Parts: sequence; structure tokens; C-alpha cells
Amino acid sequence: EVSKEENNNNFTISEIDLLKQQLYACWAVPAGAKGAKDMIVKVRVWVNPDKTVKDARILDTNRMQSDSYFRTVAESAHRAVLNPACSPLKLPEDKYEVWKKFIFKFELGWMLGD
Repeated sequence: EVSKEENNNNFTISEIDLLKQQLYACWAVPAGAKGAKDMIVKVRVWVNPDKTVKDARILDTNRMQSDSYFRTVAESAHRAVLNPACSPLKLPEDKYEVWKKFIFKFELGWMLGD
């Protein structure tokens, strides 16, 4: 899900759903993830005008250092954003100012259908 930070509330529900479908399809959730169905990984994404990803960073860096399981899941989410198979992103043509930088939430529970 796209966070409401930084004017991201200009994304419509259908635009968020399209992006979710695209990025979750590229997300190879690590084995054993079922036990962490409440885990949420937030990734800040910077996007080029051609809708390719310029950069992506995992936000919860403290947890990355202290929780190796979270780090494994977060790194898999990070790889999904950078995956060439998920590029260009399915974003609305006329909203570059909205989507040039946004936060995407990877939610294991949503991914696993819990």
C-alpha cells in the first residue's frame, strides 16, 4: 500500500491496487514468512519520469540491524522494487509530481491472504 506521507493521498485506490499487484508479483517472500504475517516493510521509492525506479531504500534501518528475519524479508521487498521484471511501474501518466517519490508498504499478511 502507498503511504499517505508526502501528498501520496493523490493516488487513487485503483492506482494503488495496480501498483500492489505489480510489485507483489515480483516479491519472492522468504520461506518461513507465514510466522511473520503481521510484518510490514516500508520502502521509499524514487521514480524516473519514464516510470523506472531510480532508487529505493528500506525505511526501518534500526530493525534491519537488530532483527535478522526482518532484514531478510525487507531485502526481498527491496529486490522486488528494483526487479527489472517490475519495470516500468504501472503509474498514472499525468501524476509525476505525485509518484516521483513515495513510500510503498509491503504487507506479508496481504501477500499471504491472511
